Amino acid sequence: MKRSTLRKRYDDPIGGVVSDGPAPDRNTLAMDRTVLANERTYQAWLRTGLAALASGLGAVKFLKDVLPPGILLAITTLLILLGIAAFLQAAWRYNHIHVRMAHLDIDAMPKWLATGISLLLVGCSLLALVGLLVMVSG
Repeated sequence: MKRSTLRKRYDDPIGGVVSDGPAPDRNTLAMDRTVLANERTYQAWLRTGLAALASGLGAVKFLKDVLPPGILLAITTLLILLGIAAFLQAAWRYNHIHVRMAHLDIDAMPKWLATGISLLLVGCSLLALVGLLVMVSG
């Protein structure tokens, strides 16, 4: 019998044949889903932080004639700090889950990259906060 006829065909859940090779192991697929879920959660935290940062900066632009300066400064500062907290939480959570999967042989985004992106966004947020404080005090 030819080697190719010994291979089992498996189908893509959406339809169509993916490969003529052996079907992937269920454990491998489960680990892949876990990695992807961890990366989606990381991205969700980053989106939350970016939304808070943008809201804080947008409040300065659009509410400066509506609110007293002290209240506006408090609102924008809290929103920017919320963004910083979300960026730090993103890195912590990604690294926490990544450590639990370190012994597995899975391709995932490196911990240093997730931490670096989060710290870069924290730095940008701090610069925005300092710029805001200089603008209000000047």
